[in-house]
Amino acid sequence: MATIDDFDFSAQIINAGGAIAEKNWQRLVEHTVAEWSGDLDATMATMSRNDPFQIMHATGLHVVGFEAVREFYRNRMLTFQGQGFFAHRWVVSDEAIVGNGYFEGTPNGVFFGTPTMGKKLCLPISIWIYFEGTMVKGEAAYLDGRELQRQIREGTNQDRHDPVY
Repeated sequence: MATIDDFDFSAQIINAGGAIAEKNWQRLVEHTVAEWSGDLDATMATMSRNDPFQIMHATGLHVVGFEAVREFYRNRMLTFQGQGFFAHRWVVSDEAIVGNGYFEGTPNGVFFGTPTMGKKLCLPISIWIYFEGTMVKGEAAYLDGRELQRQIREGTNQDRHDPVY
């Protein structure tokens, strides 16, 4: 099992809240380490049981409900290995955390509802993580669907270190 030391949390963090925002940040770190370590039970332990969700607007992915989200993560953990979200900045509040950066990797199969054809992806992305109390309620991801399709067809020349505005 990976630990927090295996992940890069050095991106700029803009705190727009108080003590609850700090607790949300710690919950997100816990969630991220569990998710990217492939620990399904630990990932789900960070989630609200009250209709959590996963939405990726560019692909049409829309998953709602504890068991449906659990199944989403189970499948994702089979197809995503050695990939990640590389944040450039985070805005942390009492209700949500927004991350801007890049998704980089070569998903084996389906990327949030879209077959990848084994292509390396490096996609600018904004992820909104919502909280209920200090539990993760859900995530909504925003990216350019046309750029996703282009990269699936042609590959990418982008670098996760390129600026994201």
